[in-house]
Amino acid sequence: MADGPVSELRDTNGESLKSGEQVARDLRSRIARGELQPGDRLPPEDELMTRLGLARTTVREGLRILESQGLIEVRRGRQGGGRVTHPKVDHLAQALALTLQLQRVTYADLDAASQLIEPALAGRLADHHTDEDVAALSAVVDRAAAAARNFDRQAFGAAATELHEAVVARAGNTTLATISRLLHELRAEYYSWASLASDQARFDRAVRSYRKLVRLVEQGDGVAAEAHWRAQLAYISKYSRADVDRPIRFI
Repeated sequence: MADGPVSELRDTNGESLKSGEQVARDLRSRIARGELQPGDRLPPEDELMTRLGLARTTVREGLRILESQGLIEVRRGRQGGGRVTHPKVDHLAQALALTLQLQRVTYADLDAASQLIEPALAGRLADHHTDEDVAALSAVVDRAAAAARNFDRQAFGAAATELHEAVVARAGNTTLATISRLLHELRAEYYSWASLASDQARFDRAVRSYRKLVRLVEQGDGVAAEAHWRAQLAYISKYSRADVDRPIRFI
């Protein structure tokens, strides 16, 4: 971190930022540029005060801003300081949930967004898969099948969640995968995969659907994989809850 006080910064409207916001902006930029990596410790408050030429209260204000954004964790005390962290999905999901709730977005709208993104990722995965991808998906489906045979809802829900996460994570598009994970996090607030498997027939249907997806991915049939996964998500949405047209409420 360079020596010297933080220069005056302005927001997108050209307005001067408060000192605490300047501290946060300066450190946030360094994190974004990779100069500070997750796990790196920030200097103690006293050192930051000297380097930035600011009062302790101002430095703490800037650190609180970064902490609220999930970019650092702060240890209190004279010898304390911040450690750079990677923002967690649930932290980002809370901010998105509040934004959507303020706009009175419905559960149906949320489901529709998932149905636009996740099937496209399934198709992309089929088009660009590796043997490792197929093996990983197959292992998850095997766990789901074992849970279905034992009618173990908790284990089945965990495996189903893992399968959806594996599809988006392995599709090769980080931006869409992150958005899909956020939507999945929000959808989990009002239903779970386990609750949708209310009888053995639905368990068996889900496992057949999962195995079909793996076959399509292995065959490299992106068009069919996308269509199949879209139909699967539509089926899940149909049985998730009756009042999908009411505004979402997370907070």
